[in-house]
Amino acid sequence: MKNILLILIILFSNQAFSQKKLDDDIDKGIDLYQDGKENKALKIWKKIEKKADNPSSTYGTTLGNILYYYIKKDDEKNIMTYYQKIIDSDLNDKDTNNEIGKPYKNYRYHATMQLASYYGKKGEFEKGLKYVEKADNKIVFETTSLTSFIFQKVDLAFWKYRFLNDLGQKDKAVSKLIERAFEYDYKSMYQDWATVSPSNDETELAETICSKFDDLKNLKSQIDNGIENLTFDKQKRLIKLKVNEIDYEINLYSELNDKEKCKSYLKDSFFYKYLSEKMKN
Repeated sequence: MKNILLILIILFSNQAFSQKKLDDDIDKGIDLYQDGKENKALKIWKKIEKKADNPSSTYGTTLGNILYYYIKKDDEKNIMTYYQKIIDSDLNDKDTNNEIGKPYKNYRYHATMQLASYYGKKGEFEKGLKYVEKADNKIVFETTSLTSFIFQKVDLAFWKYRFLNDLGQKDKAVSKLIERAFEYDYKSMYQDWATVSPSNDETELAETICSKFDDLKNLKSQIDNGIENLTFDKQKRLIKLKVNEIDYEINLYSELNDKEKCKSYLKDSFFYKYLSEKMKN
């Protein structure tokens, strides 16, 4: 038994040493990259990719570095290859991250948003929008804070807003902000987290929406009319309404069972209250 235990300790120690060596090599690659020796950095990261345990944080960080390299080189074929490797891998998005305010690695989310940014800079706004929508609806963003989650969701709405503006779809761009303002029940999405007061991000969202309309009285009238005539798809948990001839589908996370409660839910949003208060001033 002692011999078996000794062998296990030796194996574990060797594995830990090997992992530490690979992590050190990642940093060497980063130093080379920052010194303008990008190709040498890539060679180091490619070697790490072959040696690192899959999945492990070493493997995930290495794939992310290689993806970043190809994005900077505008090598779309390899960009898609490494993006798909990250998406299809068994990587744990909850791997510990050492950056302040970012407790988890979130490999898939960050890779997806890198592609959104990549296509945005190339002027391919529809492709960029596609990846923002994917990050918002298909990729789980791991965090430990409700405030952090709210920031992320509001930020994604602003990404959509900017891309749609770039596409010349100004009304639809604003609609993405309004849609997010009504999908405000973040507490029901993550019930284990503590309830928080409205965040600065929700305030910025409400302020931006209001700044896009010259006639706030008409905006509120249109919203009130949309709320009054909403439909509720209980099975899909969707609130549907029309505002300024634009159709909205509001994802619902609260346990609501009828249209009247849905109306109250929308009117209880920070945005609706903010708009109502603006009408008094």
